[in-house]
Amino acid sequence: MNPDQVNQAAHQALEPFERSANEGPYQVQRDLQETMQELVGIVRRQDEMERALEGIGALRKRAEQASVDGNVEYNPGWHTALDLTNLLTVSEAIARAAIERRESRGAHFRDDFPAKDETCGTFNILISKASDGSMQVKREPLPETTKELRGIIEEMQ
Repeated sequence: MNPDQVNQAAHQALEPFERSANEGPYQVQRDLQETMQELVGIVRRQDEMERALEGIGALRKRAEQASVDGNVEYNPGWHTALDLTNLLTVSEAIARAAIERRESRGAHFRDDFPAKDETCGTFNILISKASDGSMQVKREPLPETTKELRGIIEEMQ
């Protein structure tokens, strides 16, 4: 690994200690949990999930300013500050994939799309990061089901 990359990663990891006392990471984490529960919970709607994406963007800015006290030996606040980037990334991916899935099936229920859409069973929704850091959402067709697997599925119905 490139030593410059290691130094950059170490600097980024320690940034929460260098920030002036603004807001702690626990508040940001709690607000993310509330946003996801209220707007991307069990029953989902397009407008609420779009509001969640806006909220996640605002929470990302707050996370970039979150500060911690203490030292690095045992510091759950620091660990939470480090976790926020991944928590926000996963939350955004969940919301974007749920917006793309315009049907209700299993544990995914869309109040604005209450019916099952058989075409949704023909593709996977893939989320990836573009070079600019934005999330790209695309549909990838599923390979054709083998005869053996089709037989198993039909037996289970």
